[in-house]
Amino acid sequence: MSCQYNLLFLFLCGFAALSVSTETCGKDLLEGTFCIIKLTTRNNEKPSEIRWVHDTRGIVFRRKGGTIKEQSEGLSMEEDGSLRFLSVSLNDTGTYIFNAYNAAGTELGKGEVEIKVYEKAPKPAVKFSCTKDGKATLTCVIGERKDLTLSWYKEDKMIQNKKNPQVFLSSTQVQENKPYSCEAHNPVSKGKSESVTVSCKVEMKAVGDEVSFQLDKIVPPSVTNITWKHINSGRTVKAIEWEEGEIQTPITRFKGITTLDTETGQITIAKLTVEHSGVYTVDINGKEQAQRFTLTVMERVPKPEIITVKTDNPDVVYLRCEYSETIIWKNSAGETLKGSTITPKGESINVTKGGNPEIFYTCTLQNAASEETSERVYVRDLFKASNKGCVVAAVIPSLTMMIIISLFLS
Repeated sequence: MSCQYNLLFLFLCGFAALSVSTETCGKDLLEGTFCIIKLTTRNNEKPSEIRWVHDTRGIVFRRKGGTIKEQSEGLSMEEDGSLRFLSVSLNDTGTYIFNAYNAAGTELGKGEVEIKVYEKAPKPAVKFSCTKDGKATLTCVIGERKDLTLSWYKEDKMIQNKKNPQVFLSSTQVQENKPYSCEAHNPVSKGKSESVTVSCKVEMKAVGDEVSFQLDKIVPPSVTNITWKHINSGRTVKAIEWEEGEIQTPITRFKGITTLDTETGQITIAKLTVEHSGVYTVDINGKEQAQRFTLTVMERVPKPEIITVKTDNPDVVYLRCEYSETIIWKNSAGETLKGSTITPKGESINVTKGGNPEIFYTCTLQNAASEETSERVYVRDLFKASNKGCVVAAVIPSLTMMIIISLFLS
């Protein structure tokens, strides 16, 4: 029984080999293909001499009188003079010219065939980066390949088909949370990436804050290496790395403040400085993941002080907040007040005497990462000095009059 199976196996292999041997080379070929360029002669007469010439490499095969005179590696010749490629390579691309003659030297046939050999299209990877305003750039990573056309898909619908490896998303498109993928293809093969859902959350932190970045997927037990990298101004460094049970932070600005959860892959950085701003990526077992995290660290705004400025009108006082950051004026009722711009920086509001003396005003400074509010300034304190002035002004004339009367009576 086993002998019968062996015979069947050999028969099938022979049949497969026969099928391959009769395949004619098309114009576009995948690297490694077995095929034949057919030779045709007048009246199918068997030639005595056959010569195959490549347009750049010269003679690649020549047979005369049944004897092989010249033969390039990877080529053989059929009985009828057809040229066989044992496995086409990129160097085989070009035009092949053949000439066939009979024993008397009469030409029986000539012609040319062009072939182009392509490397197999790889499976690409999608990477993305985000801007501060929530826009994203997706890049189809295919290495140095220049022969590929790239197609971009949003869900299963093609949105772009050209050699440009990038596609740009508006903040609105990013917020749709749709999966994107890219496909690399040439005339004979194609490879498609895994789908990636773009997330462009930009972390805004103040100096001294703490930040954590969590992966979408839990790190499997088979992981032996996790490397978080920091990219800033085109320079990439390792922020923290776990390998073979050991955690290292090779860069000074991350030492002593950076921790890594080896079960979840989460990185945490404390005591942030402006130098920690940038993009963070993570490699798991040497493979860069699609997720990217953008961090912007800003100087913390100072606690503002309100400056009081008197006017010629004793019933009006200006409150000034002289800072470059965003300024928010509020009163004790929680209402936001519109300030007037002052030079060289800041805003002011005016307060009029009257009403409830317990009303107060505050100035708040704000940037994208922090805010601070001034001490309260009460109306009762703004006009307290001016009231004293009025009392003093009234007392002085009275004293003067009393002195004059005393002198007159004496």
